[in-house]
Amino acid sequence: MPKKEVDPELRRVALRTAFIARLIVLREGRRSRAHRLIEALEWEESSTAYELYDRIRDTFVKNGDRLGPVDRDLRRSLEHAERSVDYFLQPYVERATLSFKDALIDYRRSNMLLFGGEDEVPRSGGWRY
Repeated sequence: MPKKEVDPELRRVALRTAFIARLIVLREGRRSRAHRLIEALEWEESSTAYELYDRIRDTFVKNGDRLGPVDRDLRRSLEHAERSVDYFLQPYVERATLSFKDALIDYRRSNMLLFGGEDEVPRSGGWRY
């Protein structure tokens, strides 16, 4: 069966959303002052996952974090996004945001739907929103 053609613009938005969503999950239980700066990140509609990867990594570098775990989480987030984006293109496009704060709010909303009340939201500590 031939692979369905995907609009490159929609794929770019979905890839960015998938990358941020996975990074939120991978870093949620980790503490770093860099997280406060990352939570304030905003981006343009034209921004790519790769640009955000670089901006987020630079934030950890400037904060003096150990880069081993950071690089692993960033790499895994991008790999996950590349694997899943074509299967879940439309949901990722619908959940696209232009700020990390809005992505965190979306993530918390999803957890509430999946896990119930606030007491059951998993692994707090790494993100504040």
